[in-house]
Amino acid sequence: MPHIDTLPAGALDIIGDIHGEYAALQQLLGHLGYRPDGSHPQGRRLVFVGDLVDRGNDVPAVLDWFMRAHAAGYAQMVLGNHEINLLLGDAKPGSGWYFAQRADKDAADFAPWQHYPAAGKATLHRFLAAQPLVLERDDLRIVHAAWLPAAIARLRAAPDDGLVANHRRWEKALAEEAGQQPWYPAWQAEEARDGDLHDPGHAPAYRPATAARDSYYSRGNPVRALTCGSESPATAPHYAGGRWRFVERTPWWQDYRDAPAVVIGHYWRRWRGDHSLFPCPPQHWFGARHNVFCCDYAVGARWRDRKAGIAPQRSAYRLAALRWPEKTLVFDDGETVATL
Repeated sequence: MPHIDTLPAGALDIIGDIHGEYAALQQLLGHLGYRPDGSHPQGRRLVFVGDLVDRGNDVPAVLDWFMRAHAAGYAQMVLGNHEINLLLGDAKPGSGWYFAQRADKDAADFAPWQHYPAAGKATLHRFLAAQPLVLERDDLRIVHAAWLPAAIARLRAAPDDGLVANHRRWEKALAEEAGQQPWYPAWQAEEARDGDLHDPGHAPAYRPATAARDSYYSRGNPVRALTCGSESPATAPHYAGGRWRFVERTPWWQDYRDAPAVVIGHYWRRWRGDHSLFPCPPQHWFGARHNVFCCDYAVGARWRDRKAGIAPQRSAYRLAALRWPEKTLVFDDGETVATL
């Protein structure tokens, strides 16, 4: 089935967004009892929730290790939004390890890092393009950001001609239909009238039509919806991802009522401190049936630690694995915590 694959039976270790933090990954695997090749003496299997790439200091090592473990049958992944960006040739901040046009822009924040060898890029692209967006079995579902039934249904019905082709087909359809949307004339006026949205020091006036447009695009493409999550108009502008935004993430789990548990990444959950999307302690499940869990604990922000001279042992940003069916968390420093 295009873009959807099956989880193996048995015990799993589901690892949150790595973002190129190879040292943290290897430490975590050691605490989980895995051998260097990704095999486990008790037959456990690894599953990664996406965003293996960008921001970290050794993305190539993460990818090379994963591709070997995957080829040996020890590991699976779902694609995250950062892998989608790579496949589309969309050079976003933190991708200078791969895109030469980003290297100079990103160096101030993310260097020193390892660059991916040009000779291996075609092979990497083919490998990532063949990975699923969804993994599932009777008791468990894994997706990068959001389990949205309408988007899942469209994936199941999609032509089997490749992820990139389907993504572009859906984007083209959205663009062709945008002109008939009620917000379109007002959005054109906002674009013509208002200034740059990339200056963090200058908050723009709220743009309701831009909010409506961004919400429309976030929901209309199944690839975008599942790897980024759907968005709704916000109450005020906020600066994120290098620009002012007028939409906010939608807590889709409040409407999720199916029996299988869902495990996601993407949302940079905090082990210490509040998180606006998750009004519960960081080891808690959430959602309408209390069966959704985010195992991304923001290790992708460790580039900030390197800039500040903070050692990994003192980092507020962590890499975690959710053990299934035990429902325990194991962190890269070896701490183990029961989820609730």
